[in-house]
Amino acid sequence: MVYKLLADLVTLLHFCWILFILFGFILALKRWKIAILHLVGLIYALVLNIRGWYCPLTYLENYLRSLHDTKTSYAGAFIIRQVDRFIYPDLPEKVIRIGAIALVCLYILGYAYLAKKHNLLKWLKKK
Repeated sequence: MVYKLLADLVTLLHFCWILFILFGFILALKRWKIAILHLVGLIYALVLNIRGWYCPLTYLENYLRSLHDTKTSYAGAFIIRQVDRFIYPDLPEKVIRIGAIALVCLYILGYAYLAKKHNLLKWLKKK
């Protein structure tokens, strides 16, 4: 039962991370520290998708679920099943990876535009 609970918590963490990658740009417009974290997350997502790797949270979820004895408890909570469907949509992997790469590139272009608009490069050179 403990492993199932841990796997569910990792699933929720994974869901929150994906939401942050999807919508973190909005938060980043107000706070530069969030922008840095979001940009690092975008670059990490880009590397994972270009290399064809899976997120470490996926491996952790799978490992914890493999340790759980399904005979001792019910299959899973409704919310976790819905979150799982969001994290792992029923689409070809190639489509998901291309979509993720396109989204990351779009956000990076957005950050480049904001850096140029606010003369961030001149400010960094002064420091």
